[in-house]
Amino acid sequence: MSDKTPDRDAIQARHFAQCGREARFCAAVWIAAWVLCAAVTARFGYLPPDRRPDEPWLVLGIPGWVLFGVIIPWLVLICLTVWFAAVYLKEDEPIPDEAPVRSNSKEASDD
Repeated sequence: MSDKTPDRDAIQARHFAQCGREARFCAAVWIAAWVLCAAVTARFGYLPPDRRPDEPWLVLGIPGWVLFGVIIPWLVLICLTVWFAAVYLKEDEPIPDEAPVRSNSKEASDD
């Protein structure tokens, strides 16, 4: 193996670290979006009968809680997903087939 060819284990370690960063980002965004949507829809989506107004709060003909609790957060998430896929996701270098694989098994060392 030449000095310029990275070790297969080092490449896999970088891939694993990148996957971990991507997973943490996705989980954090998913949890934040769920909390926001649940909080807005729970707060404004249901009002007890004695507190309901005669005319519901409408924005462009859409109930306000639907617009601000579902539609806008989902549109923001779509934009965030496009940004994430275009900018944040990295195309890692492929693991070369000819790179040696280190093995800790006794069978590999007997060859």
